[in-house]
Amino acid sequence: MNGIIYTRVSTKEQVVDRTSLASQEKECQAFARKNECAITEEGIFREKGESAKIADRTELQNLLDHVRRNKGKYQVLYIWKIDRLSRNLGDYYGIKVALNRYGVKIVSVTEPIDDDPVGRFLEAILAAAAQFDNEIRAIRTVTGMRIRVEQGGWPHSAPIGYKKVNSRVVIDEKFGPIIANIITKFSAGGYSLADIARYAFEHEVATNSGKPKSTDALKAILQNPMYAGFTRNKLVETMTKGKHKALVPLETIQKNIDIIKGSKKNYSIQGDDLYPLKNILLCATCGKKQTASQSKSQTGDYHPLYHCNRGTCRKRVTGKKASVSVDIAHKHFRELLESLKPLDEGVERLYKDVIVKAWHKQYKQSIEAIAETNRRIERNKSTRLSTNTKFIQDKITEADRDMQFRVIDQELAQLNKDLEELTLYMDESETIIDKAMQFISDPDIFWNRSSTGVKRLIQLFLFPNGIKYDFSTGFGTIEMIESHLLIKKMTDKSVNNSNLVAPTRIELVTLGL
Repeated sequence: MNGIIYTRVSTKEQVVDRTSLASQEKECQAFARKNECAITEEGIFREKGESAKIADRTELQNLLDHVRRNKGKYQVLYIWKIDRLSRNLGDYYGIKVALNRYGVKIVSVTEPIDDDPVGRFLEAILAAAAQFDNEIRAIRTVTGMRIRVEQGGWPHSAPIGYKKVNSRVVIDEKFGPIIANIITKFSAGGYSLADIARYAFEHEVATNSGKPKSTDALKAILQNPMYAGFTRNKLVETMTKGKHKALVPLETIQKNIDIIKGSKKNYSIQGDDLYPLKNILLCATCGKKQTASQSKSQTGDYHPLYHCNRGTCRKRVTGKKASVSVDIAHKHFRELLESLKPLDEGVERLYKDVIVKAWHKQYKQSIEAIAETNRRIERNKSTRLSTNTKFIQDKITEADRDMQFRVIDQELAQLNKDLEELTLYMDESETIIDKAMQFISDPDIFWNRSSTGVKRLIQLFLFPNGIKYDFSTGFGTIEMIESHLLIKKMTDKSVNNSNLVAPTRIELVTLGL
């Protein structure tokens, strides 16, 4: 009689105790010899660091494939305990059925089970107990983590700026001061999220792949109460005083939360780029586009300026200033945007009505797209499973199975990528209305907090043909922008049409407006 052995460990600790691979294999070998069953090296499958919760384990799949290719050669599979083979009742019986198809029965060397009704009942109890134990462990783990957070501990990996030493969270000597500096700088104002992300990257705060962290990642850092000495996670909603040292005061974190939410102003003089107005400012003298560069003073300092470099516009020719500092120009532009805010509440009401309706349509389409993507993912997973079943049943060749796996896995990878992008869009879309309303109600704040690319889109939308700027007097009186005129006309007409701008009672599945 020939047999095979399957051993499995899922943690490093199991390497040194009775459940280690070597210990399991030794007991299985002894049991096989006692029952005069031959075991060869090719019939031993060792699973390292794999959870029994999943059936798609490397060595388990290799074992099933080996039995299939050597049909009739083996009569018994030795395992140390049933939970080594599976901690899921359904998976265990699925594996048992697959092995029975090739004449192989399962024998647990520490849980002798007779092949009779009582034995089969005991086998079912042991398999169910393995699943029950696994689920209880999961509950205990979550409960333990929640209690540790409530007590000020931190069971997770430490965020950047901290590190774990003997399970304790301590300040990282290198990144601790850097993170504290980043959080404090943002709270003081003058930095947009894109600014601070760039600043962080310049100070070696990056992703694991060495790329700049996203603005969403910086948001999480800037608002994380852990840096103020508190703990909180998804399991514990309320903040608890932590056992670790704070990098910044809690007031600093709260200030960042207010800035990011938009309840506190955070004007930035330079914006994301030194010269965001470069492409729209027109010289008031010649009407041509102004240029931008840094001028070196007698003291050796550099001063960024907008200026006209045409000879006919120089000060010695016109007697007027031919340049202005970017600080002053940006201040004038924000004041200009502020002067364009609609005074009539009807404008904002109409604008909100249009945005809400458009948002609802996009939101519904996104939900439908996510549902369809999930359905396609499940269909592909089912196809992959059935393909493997056909292979085990000798209905298709190994080459056919692998070819179908490649096609399915490629499509699954693309579908999961699509799902990730759709989910991200859904998450981001919940802030769309707030941002859209800020654009119409506080265009100066919206422009100031936007990235360089968004700034330029706003400028192009409002001033597609550019805007004249006098270096001495600024923008002067500006005629109402065409886009604002259109909204105003719609609002005026709506006075006699209650269906157009009557106050709507649309309930959103997002933050209140």
